Amino acid sequence: MNWGKGIVLGLLAFVIFITAMGIKMFAQPDDVDHEYYEKGLAFDADYNREKQVMTDKLQPTIHFTGDTMLVKFVKPLKCKITLMRPSDRLMDKTVTMVSNGSNEIEIPTKNLARGPWQLTFEWADQRKKYLYNQEVMVP
Repeated sequence: MNWGKGIVLGLLAFVIFITAMGIKMFAQPDDVDHEYYEKGLAFDADYNREKQVMTDKLQPTIHFTGDTMLVKFVKPLKCKITLMRPSDRLMDKTVTMVSNGSNEIEIPTKNLARGPWQLTFEWADQRKKYLYNQEVMVP
């Protein structure tokens, strides 16, 4: 075998390798968030709403009793609750609930998968808006 054949075979192997890697790269699922720019613009507003919860000391407490998650707030309110499952976007849910006379919201957990969930609470009073995030483990 002479040098010419070796160089051609080496170059051919390199081209095949690069082509295979290119095909593999484009076959990967698209993990790009298409709303990245819009979320970036809203980040400051969300941060200020989260900070407002800490400033006004309005963090809710969460505990489980049987097939129910009890969320206790400092004062009565109507809030939007987003339940996000980190491992499966199809299980995400959004509900609007009003606290009862004891400032609690009851969320049934019998239809929720066991494991970690990210809870997002959004509410407002007359002058301020609030946002609170909490990760919980559904038993």
